[in-house]
Amino acid sequence: MSVTSIGTSHGLTVSQWSSELFKKYQELTFFGKFKGVGGKSIVQVKRDLEKKAGDAITFGFSNSIRGTSAVTGNTPVEGFDGTNYVSNNEAMTYNYQRVVIDQVRKSVKIAGLMDEKRVAFDMRNDAKAQLTDWMAYNEDSAIFTAINSADVILSSFTTGTGLTYDAIVDMKKEAMFPSTDNIGASKKTRKIEPIKLEGGEEYFILGVNPTDAAAFRKSSDFKTFNQYAYDRGMNNPIFTGALGVFNGIIIHEHSGFAAGSPVLMGANAVFLAYGKEIMYGEDTFDYDNQTGFMIGSVRGVALAKHDGTTDNASGSSYGAVRFTIGS
Repeated sequence: MSVTSIGTSHGLTVSQWSSELFKKYQELTFFGKFKGVGGKSIVQVKRDLEKKAGDAITFGFSNSIRGTSAVTGNTPVEGFDGTNYVSNNEAMTYNYQRVVIDQVRKSVKIAGLMDEKRVAFDMRNDAKAQLTDWMAYNEDSAIFTAINSADVILSSFTTGTGLTYDAIVDMKKEAMFPSTDNIGASKKTRKIEPIKLEGGEEYFILGVNPTDAAAFRKSSDFKTFNQYAYDRGMNNPIFTGALGVFNGIIIHEHSGFAAGSPVLMGANAVFLAYGKEIMYGEDTFDYDNQTGFMIGSVRGVALAKHDGTTDNASGSSYGAVRFTIGS
């Protein structure tokens, strides 16, 4: 009698594992909760090349209309003003940025069947878990590298005092109302746009290193910070995993942020392009005595820049700024 069996390296098993790994890796990434396909997420994701050829994705984004000038009274927006034909329309401006993708992979190999027999745990499942953890770490590392290269704002609070209540207030002000006196050489001309959550609430994310967060927790300012945040009730909750919420800023800590250099992030801080978000494969060697496991991705990451053009080569950071506070 013939028997049909599905072995551990069968294609169907590998496909199932790939789906499980995708879900798990998303849960493990720090930036997973900040990803989105629209233009109002910190990490804007595009998957245009998952189903077609190419090695780069172009991100297009518009610049907000600003300025105080407006047409008033009976002055025509466009038309005859009694003497001349006038047009008071304002041009919308757009930027674009080309993000190049590449393949990244990591693999492990079990030496042989007897190696699996000598241990009490499942080396196959352990390989899957370790590779998934690496994939999340690797993607986060690429995003941290990009976000930590954001422009540095010359702030009004004293450098070297660490993270303080006043510093957090000033960070939002200086990101939303840029001026040449606090930007220095970068001369930022546009404000950082907040991310929008369901219900229309707007927030910024402030990323801090655990060293800065630990010092802040011990300070008298932290008691003031927490009390004020809680007093605002359910409309200003402490998000899961966050240090706190204050004045429209959600504070998160992670070792990926540089000590003494917190990053304020808003919409379109980073561009993340996928050719294939996650790949998983298995192979056998030496007549099935040895088994190898591989995880990978085809992607590109770039800091969004608002007056650059292609390949992330020039311009000022679009949706993120850094501050120097010391530690």
